[in-house]
Amino acid sequence: MQRQEHVVFKRAKHKGHDEHHGGAWKVAFADFMIALMALFLVLWVMQVVDKEERKAIMANLHSASVFDKSFGNPFDSSQSISPIDLASDSSVPSQQNSNHTESSFFQGDGDGPETDSLIRGTFDTQERLTLLAELIEEMAHQVNASGNVNVTVTPQGLRIVLQDDFRQHMFSRGGAELTPFFEDLLLALAPVFHQVENPLIISGHTDATQFKKAFSTTSNWDLSSRRANRARQTLVAGGMPDSRVLQVTGMSDRALLNTSDPESAENRRIELFILTTPAAEVISTLFGHESKSELERAKEKAEFNQPVIRHDMINYEVDAAKGTQTQASLRDL
Repeated sequence: MQRQEHVVFKRAKHKGHDEHHGGAWKVAFADFMIALMALFLVLWVMQVVDKEERKAIMANLHSASVFDKSFGNPFDSSQSISPIDLASDSSVPSQQNSNHTESSFFQGDGDGPETDSLIRGTFDTQERLTLLAELIEEMAHQVNASGNVNVTVTPQGLRIVLQDDFRQHMFSRGGAELTPFFEDLLLALAPVFHQVENPLIISGHTDATQFKKAFSTTSNWDLSSRRANRARQTLVAGGMPDSRVLQVTGMSDRALLNTSDPESAENRRIELFILTTPAAEVISTLFGHESKSELERAKEKAEFNQPVIRHDMINYEVDAAKGTQTQASLRDL
């Protein structure tokens, strides 16, 4: 009897550790990295912007929407030189200034260096100062700087205030280097001061934020003085004669525009004051530039107008008669 053999196949099961793992961990890791990047971005924005800029950013985030075309797409950087430009010391213009075309107010007729829009001379009357103020406001509008230029006509002359706002900074934080926006603005104003022969005062102003004594010996007096002198250098480079400048001074935080918020951006400014001729003479007198002071001239005028008594008149007539006799004797000789 033949013996039958049964063949049994035994299959071993291979246990794997990663066969049930999918790609869910990648999604979780990506979410974690996005949250981390958002945290770093928020910390960076809080470091480089001030209080007013943070208010503007929050207002824009609350009102804007990527689905509402009326507010624009905040992620669209096609018209911007730099997609991100929030640093106060950035040397790249922001989107606000990159999509406009600048045109010179001084077009002229091509017959010479003089321009047809402004006649060279001295502006002393209120009417001429008003016309000059309108011209400067028009120039500021052409370069999209209407919010940074404030022009006021005063009895002593024309006051031009160039100031910061939450969009544009005039200088780097704690420094005296002009940002490109305000440098172009001063270069555009330089031809005006080339035509206007009135003396000019340039004053620098800071906010009430003080330097930390432990890290620097610089004060707001030094900073405001260096900024005012930097504005003078820029105007001279743009064509303004250096002889136009009567005084360059630093005012620190002693003349705040916004006293309720001493650290606000509008307190950081440069003021250009075009003086009338009488106002310039008064300032020159304070520094002894006149041969005779106002007090001396008033004294001479009072002595000339004082009443003459009878005794002095008699002596004057006697002296005049003696002088006539002397002259007659000399002729006889």
